[in-house]
Amino acid sequence: MKKLILLLSLVLISFQANAGILIEPYYGMINSGSVEGDGDFEEDYTGTEMGARLGWTSLGLQLGVDYRIHSIEFETRISGFDVDFDVEHTGMYAFIGYQFPVMFRLYGAYAISGNGGYTATVNGAETEVDYEGFNSTILGASYTGLPFVAINFEVVNFEWDEDEDGNEESNEWSHYLLSVSIPISL
Repeated sequence: MKKLILLLSLVLISFQANAGILIEPYYGMINSGSVEGDGDFEEDYTGTEMGARLGWTSLGLQLGVDYRIHSIEFETRISGFDVDFDVEHTGMYAFIGYQFPVMFRLYGAYAISGNGGYTATVNGAETEVDYEGFNSTILGASYTGLPFVAINFEVVNFEWDEDEDGNEESNEWSHYLLSVSIPISL
């Protein structure tokens, strides 16, 4: 009888799970962006960024993937011509983070894939260029003390090395992202 009660108690008692699925959509504004390219090319930019994180969380540790879309616009003067740039970029990142018990989170991400391109407009004529050879890192911190939302601050760096035709064209991008997210743990 004691063995039956022990067996039933082990089967019927539920244990609290500390692991879960993390779903976190976000949207933010790019601030203090700077791009440096070949031929002494350097400009500031702003834009928007949106995406979502999908991962696993347990005891504060967070692991998963982060998919994001950058939309950037800026103007510059090249060889005496005013040039408008519209840059679209998508990237898939692997991220790791830690949620502290005191309403604060730190995380980092590294690009595992990415692509994009830009449209350059000179005197009404548009030129589209796609690029390859993408590399990117992200460091971020979040304030998670508000109900249902988190405020995120990130430092984002990325670069590409060549365009779709194999032409070597090195461009280094760096910006700060201030975003609002809805972290959902299931």
